[in-house]
Formats: sequence, C-alpha cells, structure tokens
Amino acid sequence: MALAKSVSISCNPDLLNKLNEYCSERGCSRSRFVNQAIEHYMAELEALEDREDYEEGNTAWHEHIKSGGITYPAAEVFKEAGL
Repeated sequence: MALAKSVSISCNPDLLNKLNEYCSERGCSRSRFVNQAIEHYMAELEALEDREDYEEGNTAWHEHIKSGGITYPAAEVFKEAGL
C-alpha cells in the first residue's frame, strides 16, 4: 500500500460538526471517513460515465438503423479482412 499523503480542506462549520459527530459515534477517524466517502463518490461517477457512454452508443445505433444504415455481421467483416 502506498504511503498516505496529507491534504488540507475547508468546510463549513455545520458540515464539520456533522462529520465530527458521525465519526465520534462510530469510532472512526475523519481521514478514514473522508477517504471512504471519496472512494464511493468516485465509483458513482465512473458508473454514471459508463451509463452515459452506453446511452450515447445506444442512441447512435438506433439513429444508424433508422437512417437505413447498412450493418454487417462480425464474422463477415473478419472473413473479408482475412482474420
């Protein structure tokens, strides 16, 4: 595991109080909580980007079909390419 790096952040007093209370009640450090929160948030962002990519591709596919675009089976493409 890589060595931890320190970072300084600013937050409003109410949020800091909530964070302190939450960590105190559960016996965890603020660092542990913030690290886990960032990991969860980043995973949600990645999942959202994956969904957006899927939707964009799906929309493009349907527009292609609607416009009368030609499609070829993968086996045919590979055969033509000599693969």
